[in-house]
Amino acid sequence: MISILIPAYNEAHRIADTIMAAQTLATEERSVEIIVVDDGSEDDTALQAERAGADAVFRQPNGGKGAALQAAFSLASGDIILLLDADVGASATETEKLVAPVISGVADMTIAAFPTIPGKGGGVGLVVRLARWGIRKLTGRTMTSPLSGQRAMRRDVLFDSGGFAPGWGVEIALTVSALRAGKRVLEVPTHMTHRVTGRSFQAMLHRGGQFMDAAHTLFRLWRTPGPLRNAAVTLPGERK
Repeated sequence: MISILIPAYNEAHRIADTIMAAQTLATEERSVEIIVVDDGSEDDTALQAERAGADAVFRQPNGGKGAALQAAFSLASGDIILLLDADVGASATETEKLVAPVISGVADMTIAAFPTIPGKGGGVGLVVRLARWGIRKLTGRTMTSPLSGQRAMRRDVLFDSGGFAPGWGVEIALTVSALRAGKRVLEVPTHMTHRVTGRSFQAMLHRGGQFMDAAHTLFRLWRTPGPLRNAAVTLPGERK
């Protein structure tokens, strides 16, 4: 089974398309479960996720992306874990390209590389450059898409990585922890799309928060040779 974990915050307009596209990963040979965690949304994201057919929709107070993913993972039963941002919409069908190498044993974790669209982001922002630099310094590996939230991995990769680090540094910590553990990490070109952050004041605040979380995560990884885990929760099967 593939467990698809979708953290969502104020994505009522796109979450249904994302879920319906993710459902196409189910085949006669494999089943999927879609778990959505509504991280304190102020709109009807959770309701739209339920109407779209998500297998589980969990509501929690806003705690950040890492906490939402950790909550979703606590409900997951699949051997393959697929992380999916709520705003990728119909392009979620492209995640078949991520799942295939993990199922075949070619990779332990795959990361979606998005196409570069001039003037629309695509990996040249300040936060991306910081994440790329930090991962290279910590592991020697240069990542094209260090902040991509679309990832497939075997369940044990998350256990060995200590689960999900808190905040917006979750992808950085997951990449560094996997590489430090000797996991085979593969970036896969896709044609996925997502909602690009604009240049409004709120968007600038959002990017500022991402930058601070990324910097804090890299600093903690530099000081800590082991994985960064979310101390507020336990992994499935663990005891506090």
